[in-house]
Amino acid sequence: MPSKIRTDILAMLQEDAAPPSMLSQMDAEMGHTFANAIHIFAQKHGIAIDDIDLIGSGGQLITLTGTPPRGQHRSNMCLGEGAVISAKTGVTTVSDYRTAEQAVGRQGAPLFAYLVGLLLHHPTRLQICITIGGITTICFIPPDNKGGIDAMYDWDTGPGTSMIDSAFRRFGYDPATDQGTAVLDGKVCHEVVEQLLASDEYLHTRPPKTTAREIYGDAMAHRIIGLCGLRGYSRADTIATMARFTSASIIQQMLLYGPGREAINNADIVLDGRGMSNKQIMTDLQNEFPNASFGSFDKTGVPCNAKKAVGFAMQAMEALLGRALPVPTNADVRRPNTITGKLAPGVRWREIIEKSVSFGGAGRGWEGLPEVRELIVKQKA
Repeated sequence: MPSKIRTDILAMLQEDAAPPSMLSQMDAEMGHTFANAIHIFAQKHGIAIDDIDLIGSGGQLITLTGTPPRGQHRSNMCLGEGAVISAKTGVTTVSDYRTAEQAVGRQGAPLFAYLVGLLLHHPTRLQICITIGGITTICFIPPDNKGGIDAMYDWDTGPGTSMIDSAFRRFGYDPATDQGTAVLDGKVCHEVVEQLLASDEYLHTRPPKTTAREIYGDAMAHRIIGLCGLRGYSRADTIATMARFTSASIIQQMLLYGPGREAINNADIVLDGRGMSNKQIMTDLQNEFPNASFGSFDKTGVPCNAKKAVGFAMQAMEALLGRALPVPTNADVRRPNTITGKLAPGVRWREIIEKSVSFGGAGRGWEGLPEVRELIVKQKA
């Protein structure tokens, strides 16, 4: 992402006071940025734009209210207008997936349980996927003989890398390039970690639940910096304390709302997200569940850094087919399932619709399309 756009987005998130004109401009700017990225990607890999049937864009999420105060509505805002992407590429584009989820009473996140379940489900072993992005998300997929993807459940556990990145920036470091510096060799302030675990309202809320960087971003980083500073801890100590709070909150959530320590210790734990590069977080998880089998999401054939892209592409295809995605068992509302995403028709819109109707069987409707039960990733030769 161009540095100026990244800077503008971070400024909006930090100030939480962007005027409508700026939001409108950034929405269009992100649409142009995504369209340019698609052209660059296609040229790099020898793909003709005209051969692309459909684009699925998750946008740049800047705010998400999954559990609003009484009298307000669930809402979100993602930057990156789909109509701009469609216009600049000529390709039909599906975007804005979260709004449809929220409209029927769900929280708008997490969004990838179905993809994760299809790729990871196992005949006899519990699968646990932990995604440590800006926020951490966890998904439990029971073995097929105990329900498999029909019994999976997920939620946002709380902090991920957002507050650590915020602290890096506040201390004058670049979170993208300074992860290997001595700033990571700090001492954990356990008093602060225990205080946060005991007092954090979100952590003691039962799933289903979702959160965002509004809670575990700049504000939380500022709070922890203050708590550690009052106790005389250094910058490196503060960042170590944030990392420990992240891992401790994940562990706490798994034990509070998961299937129990014994089941987790005998599970396959699959990880993805930028937090995988934080050695302290990984070590803490492995020490807590020493008998679990740890691995990377890469083992599915989908690289960790492509998981979201594949997920949004899959949801775009399902939207075009008019097929609602199954939802986790702990969702606020199991029915009605909903077809997520907004369509911005491209140049070959009628052709794509014809393909979709042909695939689904004329006159059958989405209820006539069976759910996908297996997803096979073909490795490129």
